[in-house]
Amino acid sequence: MERPNFPQWTILSFVEQLAEGSPLPGGGCAVSVAGALATALGALSAQISLRRPVDLDQEQSLAAIQPQLAQARETFLELIDADALAYHRVVLARRLPQGDAGERTARAAAIAQAFAQACEPPRQMAVLGLEVLSWAASLAAKGSPVILADVGVMGFLALAVVHGGLVNVFSNLTMMTGMPQAEELRTEALALRQQAEERGREFARVLYGRLGAP
Repeated sequence: MERPNFPQWTILSFVEQLAEGSPLPGGGCAVSVAGALATALGALSAQISLRRPVDLDQEQSLAAIQPQLAQARETFLELIDADALAYHRVVLARRLPQGDAGERTARAAAIAQAFAQACEPPRQMAVLGLEVLSWAASLAAKGSPVILADVGVMGFLALAVVHGGLVNVFSNLTMMTGMPQAEELRTEALALRQQAEERGREFARVLYGRLGAP
């Protein structure tokens, strides 16, 4: 399968293809699109805040996250296709012959390995989404009041990215029974979920507090 170049698609084309019922793009690709949108909203919010009077600490903090947001956005865009290609490898493994015991054993091993590789893009999305959520919390605390709605969408999208990435990881893990790396991946995913829940609650507290709706 050639790289689909989903980041180059129009929003309309991507959404319509997602709704077609074909295997690709799927949920993992959608998660990464959400991550790219969250980082774009973060960049927007930081830039608008810097155009308004801020103290030196705020200015330095807002300026510091700009290149980080840009790099994260680029990574999320790359992960859209990476997730699609990883899923395609699963499809190819499932198409392997299973005419005799040897072929069935080889096919099962290939499928498990393909699912292990398919864990990596959504795992990266979850890890990066958690970082974006932290940046959103900083913007919610230090950003201009005029960008709080954008920051709110940024943060809740980032939280959805973490959980969206994790459900894909956990789903893949169900096909990796007995593989050595499965338990390590599960442990990491559970820790990420706990961190996301804690940071999500703190983000909501700060955001709604500044909006006068604690």
